[in-house]
Amino acid sequence: MRYTIGLATTFHDPALAIIGPDGEVLFAEATERYLQYKRAPNCEPDSAPRMEGLLKRYIPDGAEVAIATSWGEDFTGFLDQMARAGSLSLEALLKLSPELNRSLVPERTERALIASLHHAQQRAGMGVLLGLDRAYGKANVTGLKRYGHHLSHAAYACWSSPFDNAACLVVDGMGETGASAIFALENGKLREVKRHRGRESIGFYFGLVTDLAGFDQAKGEEWKIMGLAPYGKTDPELMALLRRLYAIEGHKLSFAKADIVQAVAAEILARRPADALDKGWADLARCGQDVFAEMMEALLAETAALVPSENLVMAGGCALNSSFNGKIVGRHGFRTVFVPSAPADDGNAIGAAWLSHAEANPDWRAPKGPLSPYLGSTVSTEPFKRMQAWEPRLRKLSADEIAPVTAKLLTEGKLIGWVQGRAEFGPRALGNRSIIADPRPADAKDILNAKVKYREAFRPFAPSILAEHAADWFENYQDAPYMERTLTWKETVRDRVPAVVHEDATGRLQSVKAERNPRYHALISAFHELTGVPVILNTSFNIMGKPILHTAEDAILMFYTSGLDALVIDDWLLVK
Repeated sequence: MRYTIGLATTFHDPALAIIGPDGEVLFAEATERYLQYKRAPNCEPDSAPRMEGLLKRYIPDGAEVAIATSWGEDFTGFLDQMARAGSLSLEALLKLSPELNRSLVPERTERALIASLHHAQQRAGMGVLLGLDRAYGKANVTGLKRYGHHLSHAAYACWSSPFDNAACLVVDGMGETGASAIFALENGKLREVKRHRGRESIGFYFGLVTDLAGFDQAKGEEWKIMGLAPYGKTDPELMALLRRLYAIEGHKLSFAKADIVQAVAAEILARRPADALDKGWADLARCGQDVFAEMMEALLAETAALVPSENLVMAGGCALNSSFNGKIVGRHGFRTVFVPSAPADDGNAIGAAWLSHAEANPDWRAPKGPLSPYLGSTVSTEPFKRMQAWEPRLRKLSADEIAPVTAKLLTEGKLIGWVQGRAEFGPRALGNRSIIADPRPADAKDILNAKVKYREAFRPFAPSILAEHAADWFENYQDAPYMERTLTWKETVRDRVPAVVHEDATGRLQSVKAERNPRYHALISAFHELTGVPVILNTSFNIMGKPILHTAEDAILMFYTSGLDALVIDDWLLVK
């Protein structure tokens, strides 16, 4: 029996996946959850103490283990050469400029990221090896295989999709040769069509806009640009400045030289309002999002020209731009769009593992998607059993009581932490690690921000909607299993769920089906029976700046130290 462990080993968003002998994803989770350290920069995905428990749970003693990771052999060798030449040392970094270069990040920062990437590749697999020693006293490892970064993105996204044939566009911050690539999915097999070359990057462009608008891309605050953009207006002067950063000739997207990048950034900073660091800069967010869309349109047009298809698969960090994703269908010949639950670098743990499995089993084909996102850790309810002795507000209900009781609490205006089953793989809470609320009160969003989330008022909350009713609530409805796109609410229903209607009348929806998540579907159905509204407000179970919870203790701590009114973990209910 051959099991495969996939490792996402970029300098941010590390993750690991375990694939069974038949290619089934047995486990996948971002390292930030286990460490409770947002994005887990420069952390190993496979620390030995963690691996010991996971290996005992998912891989039997004596099984053969293959290890795969997501940066190619040639590129890793190039990084080794840079390190031997001293180009990645602290002394070398000190000699570099802290000013922006043509890749739209400071020269020193870019080299430091590459140095961090090198270190991650050097230690890839060591934790697995030591974890096997700890678990079984031996390590039956076949070796470590390395696969291209964008190929890993494409493998995870395409093979987890519902398509046998599709065009695939990968766009992120950086890859081995460039920041984007185009693939064709043909009868379940992947073919690279075009790999872009050069340091220019739409991902780094969006990060630059994030910083200029008063946020911090190093903290992963690109989300805030999407949330703030609808509050801004299109400023012709800002648009003109941002458009100086790039040019589109036919299907070719190119970026400006370093001196122009520096001049544009300086001029934008000179125009930045004094309160931007506190409130963000809405006009720049709006213009930045619009220019992002212009650049992505150029890549989509190129993709459609090279791989004509009605099906499009998107991957890479830029595929997390839900505002743009919701506007693709019907353009460039694409009738359906699929974005996986973890399109950024964490998803490469599955991609690399699947590539290794496919190489060892040439006739293997991934099962028809979409892949379930519920692939992570479970939460132990043992702490609740201990709490019974002293907490009178804690009780255990029967499995069929949880949904109606929780739905009734929602109608009473309660803010509820909802934890069940396995954690979601990817950045979005999809009904297993969620905070939920009634979307009908106009002030529900403000109350949730003030009492629990402690985040900016402009950031929207998402709707989870029963898929069987969604076409009655959204214009040009599209199935959205992972909250991967925003769609426009129908005008006639907007005043019924104001807490989840964003400033531009959109919602980043999750389509909930009974076969995908029966317990969550039952909860929303119970709420629908009580209210006539097949929608609840859903946001991730965390506070601003922290990852989504990982353990029952995380949930209990947040319950007692925030304004949550109730906590549900599996069949346990704790109320204030």
